[in-house]
Amino acid sequence: MSQEKIGVIHLGLGAFHRAHQAVFINQAIQNGHNDMYIAAVSMRKSDVADSLAKRDCKYAVVAADGNGEVRTEITAISEALFYPRDYHRLLELATSPDLKLITLTVTEKAYRSDGPQSLPERLTDLLIARFDAKSQIPNPSIAVISCDNMPNNSHLLKQLVLETLDARSLPEVRAWVTKGIRFPNSMIDRIVPAITDANLTIVTEPFSQWVIEDDPIKEILAPTGVQFVPDVKPYEIAKIRLFNGIHSTLAYLSELCGIEYVSDAITNPKVAPFIKAMQEDEVFKSITKTGGIDLESYAKTIRERIANPTLKHRAEQIAMDGSQKLQQRIIDGMNVLAEHQIPAPKLCLAMAIWLRYLGVSDRVNDPMAKVITQLAKEPDALEVTTLILSLDLFPRKLNPIYFPQIATYVEELKTTSALDMVAK
Repeated sequence: MSQEKIGVIHLGLGAFHRAHQAVFINQAIQNGHNDMYIAAVSMRKSDVADSLAKRDCKYAVVAADGNGEVRTEITAISEALFYPRDYHRLLELATSPDLKLITLTVTEKAYRSDGPQSLPERLTDLLIARFDAKSQIPNPSIAVISCDNMPNNSHLLKQLVLETLDARSLPEVRAWVTKGIRFPNSMIDRIVPAITDANLTIVTEPFSQWVIEDDPIKEILAPTGVQFVPDVKPYEIAKIRLFNGIHSTLAYLSELCGIEYVSDAITNPKVAPFIKAMQEDEVFKSITKTGGIDLESYAKTIRERIANPTLKHRAEQIAMDGSQKLQQRIIDGMNVLAEHQIPAPKLCLAMAIWLRYLGVSDRVNDPMAKVITQLAKEPDALEVTTLILSLDLFPRKLNPIYFPQIATYVEELKTTSALDMVAK
């Protein structure tokens, strides 16, 4: 077993973690924090953890664009684990006095309590173990940081943990978690296309951003380039709506039009003006507090990043799990516009493109696929729009004021290509 001191448990051993959080932690270790090595945990399958472990958990990240590339060797991951198999080792790590952080990249659909192996249950198990051992730990307090694309991500995670503890009737643990475990919100940003084998070098973009709500871990992470701010919300809303919402729109449009990579979609002369106008004419108006962010410059940078031809980011990958992602990426912003009676024709078209994709694609990858694809095949466009967008999978329903326009676009997409639609 490795002798490095593990200060971080990371749940979700995907390419994104290896090209984002692990890179910042790698820099922290190089800065002299030798107690910040990572135990990275695969949550659903063991293949990535096993493959990485065979290489002593070492790999490279290449940041590339049209100007060249920079290669960084990453040695920050000390152990690659699989949650069910390595459960007892994880309990050991959870009770270690060296532990400072638990971070997560598990995607939006994991944030639900639907059984003993769900994320909230697993995380709660680790925190209960730390509570039970707290008398032997000089400083048992740690930070738990969600790095998934959701508003108030860590605060939501805290609520799920507290609900799990309530369900288990553990009031003492609940009180300790409430006071002793920190859940600072965070915003993460880097384009990392999926890779098929942990042995492969990860190719990503030069841009990388991690913004965290003010927290004592700042002492270690701020020198690595992590930004610490009093309120993450303006950053997360701007990123989710101006970047992730655009990314999803491009993905579904690409899937309808047979475009493999989103970089090819956003540089298409019919698509580029639509995306720019969608950001500037509609999404900007949904962001009521900017936190000092220059939205015009930020949106322009996003378009340039997505257009990076070296990344080969497949639309099929980005198009996953729309039922879990579009709430925060598009619907929440549209509801803000609806409150102010602001028309949103481009966002309506984005939603219509998704609905049309559900009705015609044979590779919808979504936990609600069986339900929503069947509904999307109904012949009446307004019925399709109303039925799907009124489902309980959207906790904050889209204002129905937009349903007629979305339905009109859904109907038009039956005879007009999505490329021609966005070019109008």
